Amino acid sequence: MLIGQRAQNPKIAAASLTRKVLEKSLFINELLNNTLDVFPLSERRFITELTYGTIRNLAHLDFWLEQASGKPVSRIDRDVLSHLRIALYQMLFMHNRDAAQIVHEAVEIVKSSSRREAAGFTNFTLREVLRIGPSRYKMFQRLGLDRDRFYRVRHSFPDWLADLIGDLVGEKYRYKYLGFANTPLGITLRVEGEAARRDAVIADLRAQEVSAEPAAISPYGIYTDRAVTWSMIRDWSDVHIQDESSQLAVLDMELKAGDTVLDLCAAPGGKTLFASWLVGPTGRVTAADVNAYKLKNITEALLRAGRNNVDIRLQDGGAHRPEWNDRFDAVLLDAPCSALGTLRRHPEVKWLKKPTDGAQMATLALTILENAARYVRPGGTLLFSVCTFTREETTGQIQQFVQKHPEFKVEKAYYTISSLLDNRDVFFIARLRRTR
Repeated sequence: MLIGQRAQNPKIAAASLTRKVLEKSLFINELLNNTLDVFPLSERRFITELTYGTIRNLAHLDFWLEQASGKPVSRIDRDVLSHLRIALYQMLFMHNRDAAQIVHEAVEIVKSSSRREAAGFTNFTLREVLRIGPSRYKMFQRLGLDRDRFYRVRHSFPDWLADLIGDLVGEKYRYKYLGFANTPLGITLRVEGEAARRDAVIADLRAQEVSAEPAAISPYGIYTDRAVTWSMIRDWSDVHIQDESSQLAVLDMELKAGDTVLDLCAAPGGKTLFASWLVGPTGRVTAADVNAYKLKNITEALLRAGRNNVDIRLQDGGAHRPEWNDRFDAVLLDAPCSALGTLRRHPEVKWLKKPTDGAQMATLALTILENAARYVRPGGTLLFSVCTFTREETTGQIQQFVQKHPEFKVEKAYYTISSLLDNRDVFFIARLRRTR
């Protein structure tokens, strides 16, 4: 059953969503936005948990499905496989329902939409998983006591990405970071106001039985759990959803009232909104992006927030716009990238990206960076950020740029994650000053 048919069964909806994510290379949150409106709140949360959890733990689930069925998942019917994954996720990671009932419901769903033998296969496979009694040690044992393979499968990472993380963090921390990167993040909010206003929002959220606490670094941020929904905050014009790392990219520009700012790759618009608030009514922000549809969404967000100090421009960042040369006090380039730093929030990235994406995106980003540098006035700020951690897209990119442009000096450059306790996406942020 397809999502477009508005399936009323949340498990069918979740199975369809996971299949679309993997087969059409789509992001979960975009699909959920177009799917959940027909379901009540409790079922929306259930579908969200099933979809994100299944994608996050895909290799882990597929390992046990292959062990139980005796065949590789590539040989299992795609529709049946989606239902098997959804059911097994509930059995292994959700503990509020009886396993036998989960098996029965999965069999009935497959029976109603597929061949009878497929229902029999579903019943056999899931019951065989129960018979095996999956555990850490049994997985380790069945993987030949291969510690490296065990952690890759248990935390569901493709080999190339596990290798990349291991190279960056070193042998001592590689397995801990795989577990860390497979742990979901909550929703981070940004409050436009002083500390008292943030405290009031936290109190209101807690009254709605949502965990909420001040962010570790951003004075405007609030960490919440994943139960926060748009409906909870839509009546607050001064509260927005924005990861703390994204907030830091704007804060590190050190904007002042009256500044002129260019957000060169502005979509989805969170940084534009934040910058427009920081520069105030006497300042001006130009939000540019190559995607007209996303610019429309930014415009709508600005209207909801009551902003009139932002100019929207349809502009390919890779194409030079001479009239912008030497014009802006600050230019923000949140460059196109491999997005590997968003794994905790977007687990589908693990399966949608390729080993070559980092180098390809670095080449594209460098072209845009060259244009961004032209638009900064002498004495102004160029803020470069990417939500990834590959060397070619981060430190290597900035080293290459400053070697070619001695008129820019690096004032600050860092990754926004420094420990396993950090509660934000992994960004690389570099602030450069144009000296002449």
